[in-house]
Amino acid sequence: MQIKVAIGTIAFMLTMVIFGYAALREPTRLERFTLAEQGRSIETGAHLYQANCSNCHGVNGLAEECYDLGTGAQIGCIGLPLNYRALLCGDISDRMIALNWQGTKEAFIRSTISSGRAGTEMPTWSEQFGGPLRDDQVRNIVSYVLNYETVELCSGEVIRFEWPDSVDDLLVAFPDSSAENGKALFLSYGCTGCHGIPDEGVVAAVGPDMANIGEVAATRIEGKTALQYIYESILHPSDFIAPECPNGPCSGPPSAMPANFPDRMAVSPGDMVDIFAYLQLLEQ
Repeated sequence: MQIKVAIGTIAFMLTMVIFGYAALREPTRLERFTLAEQGRSIETGAHLYQANCSNCHGVNGLAEECYDLGTGAQIGCIGLPLNYRALLCGDISDRMIALNWQGTKEAFIRSTISSGRAGTEMPTWSEQFGGPLRDDQVRNIVSYVLNYETVELCSGEVIRFEWPDSVDDLLVAFPDSSAENGKALFLSYGCTGCHGIPDEGVVAAVGPDMANIGEVAATRIEGKTALQYIYESILHPSDFIAPECPNGPCSGPPSAMPANFPDRMAVSPGDMVDIFAYLQLLEQ
């Protein structure tokens, strides 16, 4: 009898030791499980992103390199950059502040993907709003976009540029220009996605056409030159809505034209002058 009691006691103690050991390892196991699940979500989101989003927001989320999903031909990016400090850095990012978003960053991105953005080319993606994606697919894309946030992205110096009111002052500061580089920039900044490629006969698909823009823009606002009008349209796209777009009256305000070009060009303000040269505005 005493032997049975002893064996039972030892068995009980061993069982408790095993349970105790398992309990001590539980947080680590859960952490590994969570990280593995997150990794799978990001990986799945990457595939979904490339198949559905990269043609507007760029293959690397930079809105600089986009390809038609059907033909594979390079096209202009019409979406905003996602691999972008203003969207991702800080618990409350600059883009959340601009849109007065009160929730979390994850909810902000998920809401934008799910329901789209009215007045822009961003469609609804969640099947809850008539889109093609399930909720888990939307969550996977959100995980992928959030994965762009890195220490390197968010710890770098924020470069600002005080854009002068007059385009003439900009030209004094940046007197040199290259139409050839301006054409490359017109593509890499995504302008072609909305405004076409004027020197190749590619007409605008969304925004005002840039063919003969020098002549047309000069008539838009009395007292403003074509160059000053285009300059202000890039800096403050919602201040004046062009009357005609390819699919009817242009929407806005707010304008469908992204308002972040002043920040994106702050690193190299001369880019805008090169684009002016490409559009033949410097000869006006």
